[in-house]
Formats: sequence, structure tokens, C-alpha cells
Amino acid sequence: MLQRIWKFCGSVNVTFYLLLLVSFNLAIASFYVKFYPQIFRPLNNFLLQDWFNLYGQNNPDKIWWLWTMFGLLLALGFNTGICTLDRIRNLLVKRHNVDMRVFLLKITPSLIHMCFLIMLSGHLISMISGFNKRIPVSSELETPSPIQAQILDQHCDYFKSPELLKGHLDQCTLSFKLHTGGEEVVKQLSFLNPFTYQGFSFHLSRDKKAREEGLQIIIKRDPGLKFILFGFTFLVLLMLWYFPKLQKNTKGG
Repeated sequence: MLQRIWKFCGSVNVTFYLLLLVSFNLAIASFYVKFYPQIFRPLNNFLLQDWFNLYGQNNPDKIWWLWTMFGLLLALGFNTGICTLDRIRNLLVKRHNVDMRVFLLKITPSLIHMCFLIMLSGHLISMISGFNKRIPVSSELETPSPIQAQILDQHCDYFKSPELLKGHLDQCTLSFKLHTGGEEVVKQLSFLNPFTYQGFSFHLSRDKKAREEGLQIIIKRDPGLKFILFGFTFLVLLMLWYFPKLQKNTKGG
């Protein structure tokens, strides 16, 4: 009975229908995101649970597709994992009966699927953990504990030409003094020039809701990023090796 359930969950037919449902769910999601940006745009600035407390729980009729999407992606990940494990197990059993190059060529698609699962897990970790906060530039910055920050200097440059941009903010540079316990460092932050400190990344941005020169600092910590980068890098390397080898074998090389 358990073996039959395992085979069903790892079936390619199940994969096809899950991908079909995910596509349909995404099509529905695009409608809600387009017509209710005031609800979904803040997802870029909050962790999932924080966003739900502020926006989601008050609009259950507009976010229902999010839960079906999570369910479908979880099922797809489970299905992909079972397919991958079954294929790797079968290949390992027959390992001694095939040439090493043929074995590596056959096992590579399964390794690519594993990279996909690692990246999917990284995205989930990024959405539910870490730190993501926007704070206005002021004399006292609300930085995450145990970091304490103080702005030492602020210098802004404004466009002098062309006439259309004259007087508008071009670049702004902030000098920080950061300290954690006994450690103290000075960092500079400007547009498109972030820095990292104690696992947090600091970015300078404009506050669109404030006056024209209003500035804000975005502080992030993304624990899922390393999984995404690892999975993506390994996936690219595998594909760069796999497809030329596959083409060569197809041509009888």
C-alpha cells in the first residue's frame, strides 16, 4: 500500500497535472496582483507573516490563491523529490553495468532537479525568515539588535543639467559609524552602492511617500539567498556540462 502511494506521488502524470494547476493558479494570481497592488506590492518589503498580519488577514477573498499556490508548490516539490530519489536509486543499482561517462550523463538531470528543490527551499526561507525593514534617515536609526548606528555625515548632489532635471537629487552619500559590542567601523552608503555588516545588507533608497529628497535605509538579512545562489550556480554548471555532452552522444561522438 505504501509503495503504491509512493509510486503515485512520484508519477510523471502527477507532475504534469501539478504544473498545469500551478500555471492556472499563476494566471489567477496575475489578475489579483494587477488590480489590487495596494495589497500585494508591500510583499516586496515584508516577510510573509508580517505582510499577512498587516494586509492579508483583512482581505481573505483576495489572497486565497496564495495558499493554493503554496500547496501546489509543496506538492510539486514533494513529487519532484520522489521522482529524483527513485531515479538516483535505480541508477546506483545499475552503476557497475554502465560506463562512468554514461552514468554521469544519466544522473545529471536528477541532480538538476535537486538544484531546483534547493532553490525552491531557499525562496521559502527568504519569505518567512530573515529581516527586511525600511527606516527613514534620521539622527537615531532603528537598527536591528545588537547593531547600533549613527550617521556622521550626509552629502547630496543635485543635477545641474539638463534643464528638466535641474535641482533634482542625483546622488547622496551617508557616512555611518556602526558598532556591535567592542567592534566599531565606519561605512559609506549611497544609491546603488550598498554594504554588508554582521550579516545584514544596507541599501540607500528614496522614500516615495516623503518629499522629493526624502531618504530611507533598507536593512535586509536573507538567510535563503545562499541556498538560491548555490542551487543556481550548481544548476548552471551542470547544464553547461550536460547539454554539450548530450549533443555529442546523440551525434555518436
